[in-house]
Amino acid sequence: MMIRSFRTLNRYISSEFLFSFLVSFLFYFLIFFLNQLLLMAQGILAKGIPLGSVLLLMLYSLPSFITLSAPFATLTAALMAYGRFSSDNEILAMRSAGFRRYSIFKPVLVFGIVISLMSFGVNDVLLPAGTKAFQRLWLELSLTHPGLELEAFSVRSFRQSILVTGAIDNQGIHPMMIIERDKDGNRRTIMARLASPEIRANKGGFPGFRMNEVFSLTPSSRNLDEWTWANADFMDYRLLSNTSSILDQQAGPANMRVFAILDVIREKTARHKERLSAHRKALNESRLKLSLEYAAIATGGQEQRKASSGLIIRTAGSVMEMERSKPVDHSLQIWKLEFYQKFAIPFACIPFVVLAFPLGLAAKRSGRAVGFFIGLLLTSFYWSLLVLGRSLGLRTEISPFLVMIVPDMLLLGAGLILYFQRSKI
Repeated sequence: MMIRSFRTLNRYISSEFLFSFLVSFLFYFLIFFLNQLLLMAQGILAKGIPLGSVLLLMLYSLPSFITLSAPFATLTAALMAYGRFSSDNEILAMRSAGFRRYSIFKPVLVFGIVISLMSFGVNDVLLPAGTKAFQRLWLELSLTHPGLELEAFSVRSFRQSILVTGAIDNQGIHPMMIIERDKDGNRRTIMARLASPEIRANKGGFPGFRMNEVFSLTPSSRNLDEWTWANADFMDYRLLSNTSSILDQQAGPANMRVFAILDVIREKTARHKERLSAHRKALNESRLKLSLEYAAIATGGQEQRKASSGLIIRTAGSVMEMERSKPVDHSLQIWKLEFYQKFAIPFACIPFVVLAFPLGLAAKRSGRAVGFFIGLLLTSFYWSLLVLGRSLGLRTEISPFLVMIVPDMLLLGAGLILYFQRSKI
């Protein structure tokens, strides 16, 4: 009989939480979605990009919205559910029926763990895939609609090339100049009266430009005064091909899985340790040299002291400079921040529900409304802590683990303290 009562309690609490979670998730999801839509409307739709491509970009952005919405919705839903129970005196009824506080809290805690795991899966699998697809489509749109990324009468770097553009209209860019570097390191300049963007997917082609009335100059690798020139009525210039490594060059933590990020961190850490070892070795050698110079002065005569004083000053200055210029790898710091953030945000669901339970019990009136309002405040506070921690991590050498995990630990600690305090009442 007691088992059946527990099942009834679990179903009742779960149904209330899931309803609140659905409402909260849609709220946060729509906020992020509309924000992205407004940004795209300003930067893409206004430039004549097809609606189908815009919808695809939005589709590829969905994993990032889900990753952020799920933890925030978990906190707000738990506050709304327990706030409603408390304001309707249902918590008191459950306690009078013999149910312990943990039994009342357990269903939502289980949901918090499950949502954390699902959110982590989305963050680790779907988010990198969506980011890569977004970058590829954006690249294709940038090449077929030059006005999206290129501005008229401007200079823009793209991979190993420099693009110099003239006027831009529906026909293309005219004139256009591309300065690129070949495998030998030599720069080649390509000029065209008109460069029309195109995609030839039906012919196995890839995004690029059809350049008309082309003139090219290539300097000799042996003699800088010698140049090779050529002209043509037209040429196809491909910035992206089936063997292009542009997405690999743009690869970052945002479009990589956790284990791939960890491999990069290990490589960067090993290289950084080598640089630190080399720096430490050079510093020790300079200190030894300085000590020997001091010893030579101490044992030498007046003339030797005068001759060596300038050398000692220079060596001491070099040692001080080396002590101040300890190698710092900011790139390694960024990768570590991204690595720990991939865990911090999804698994924030757990400290969120631990904190939400005692806070929700404190609601006396309008439980759902109060819970929703407190949820907004706490999610804003949590996001502020993450932004502040990330900023500190980028500007200083503070531990990325601390700045990313501390917000979760802070909320978890506060939740446990409030939980045990409420248990004594």
